[in-house]
Amino acid sequence: MTKKTDFSAEEWDALLAGPLAASLYIIVASPSVFGAIKEMTVMSKEFVRAAARPENTELMRFLLADYQEKETLKRVTPNVKGAPDEVKAVLRSDIEKAVALLNEKATPEESLQIRQWMYGLAVKVAEAAREGGFLTIGSVRVSEAEKQALAELSAILDVEDREQGEAPAEE
Repeated sequence: MTKKTDFSAEEWDALLAGPLAASLYIIVASPSVFGAIKEMTVMSKEFVRAAARPENTELMRFLLADYQEKETLKRVTPNVKGAPDEVKAVLRSDIEKAVALLNEKATPEESLQIRQWMYGLAVKVAEAAREGGFLTIGSVRVSEAEKQALAELSAILDVEDREQGEAPAEE
């Protein structure tokens, strides 16, 4: 069983940055002001939902508890300023660092649970706002750019990529 104390302060911050970076990776893939607002709202709600799951490992509980601290969130939220390709590269690096730490220090079960949760979080963010079209006519739940970003995340996180459908997201 892995504990927070198994990580240095710097490593713990890098681990905390991973799920945030995965969510932002989706937001940056297909940016829109109103979409980003919805996507950030869904991301916040998903952190709360995840914290309520009884099957969480101890490491997952430690992670989710730290997301409740505003100062911690400010400190570990990845910098998303710059050209989209530069931002994606920074976010990808943050995600890769988190995955490397999980693979090095967590048990295989803990690592898999957190990596799957990170991917599921990204899926929820992608499904949060309809993309394209006019007044939702001709819009899609998950844009092609978001689908591509999800496929990239699936590879980085080493989890199965789930094909995104057109089912409405929870409001």
